[in-house]
Amino acid sequence: MINNLRVVVDTNVLVSGLLGIKNSPSSQILNAVRSQKIILVSSPVILEEVEKVIGRERIAKLTKMSKKEQKEFINELIERIDITAGKQLTQIISRDVKDDKFLAAAFEAKADYLITGDKDLLVLKKFRGTKIIKPRKFITILSAILSS
Repeated sequence: MINNLRVVVDTNVLVSGLLGIKNSPSSQILNAVRSQKIILVSSPVILEEVEKVIGRERIAKLTKMSKKEQKEFINELIERIDITAGKQLTQIISRDVKDDKFLAAAFEAKADYLITGDKDLLVLKKFRGTKIIKPRKFITILSAILSS
């Protein structure tokens, strides 16, 4: 592990990273997870969502991943992540209740960042000590940390 940055990554960012657009912020984040430059934090409910989304026919065509490769990707994530319980919060925080699972994981894991492109989460800017930022901004921060 190069540093101890703990991050929760929204499903949309992980899936975008799989699309293979070279050097996109999302693919750089996925590469940082794979090379263990950051600590990815997730919960069972988030992993279920990722598995469901990459299994969608349209996404599977875009990623060119077979069912076996999809399962291998999920297993790779499981091997590399810090899993929290992801218990639902006692109150609704985000404008979209379906996004609260990311906030719950970030809170439970004391994550430094929640990386997302979701406007309903980005509008919060910060939640109980976790900064909520776009992928591009996170890559800028990570690059600065790694080069220091």
